[in-house]
Amino acid sequence: MRRRTKRTLWIVVPVCVIVALTWLAFSFRRGIVAAYCEWGVTCIIASYAEEHGGRPPSQWDDLIGYEYHTHYLPTPRTIDYASSHVSVDFQALADFHSGRTSQLPDDVIHPTRGLTAHWINPKDTLERYFRDGEVPYGSFNREYADTLKHYAETHPID
Repeated sequence: MRRRTKRTLWIVVPVCVIVALTWLAFSFRRGIVAAYCEWGVTCIIASYAEEHGGRPPSQWDDLIGYEYHTHYLPTPRTIDYASSHVSVDFQALADFHSGRTSQLPDDVIHPTRGLTAHWINPKDTLERYFRDGEVPYGSFNREYADTLKHYAETHPID
C-alpha cells in the first residue's frame, strides 16, 4: 500500500503543479491584455470627451469609431474586444462630470479577465482630465487617429 501511494503522489503532484503553472500563465497573459485595454479605454474616453465639449460617454456604443485614438488598445482594435476585457462605470463618469460626486470610484474602469493586480490607475488619470484638462499619455486627436486608421486599412499586417 505504501509503494502505491508513493507512486500516486509522484504522478499527482507534478500534474497539479503543471496545471497550476498553466493556469497562472493564461491568467497573467489575460491580465496584460486587460491592462492594455484598460489604459486604451481610458485614453479613448478622454478623446471622446475632447470632441464632445468635455462630456463623457454614456455607453460603450458612444465609443465606436474611437478605436484608433490610442495605440494602447490591443489587436483586434474594436470596442467590443475592449468591452469584453474591461468594465466601465459610465454613470460614475456622468456623475463626476456633472459635479454630483467629488471623486470617481476606484473601479471606474476595471479588468474583468485575468489577474487584476497591475500598475494601471485610470481613476486618477480621468479625474485629472475632467478637472484640469490634462489629456492622458497615449491619447490622439481626430486627425492623427484618422491617419492611423487609413494606414491600418491600406497596409494591413498579415
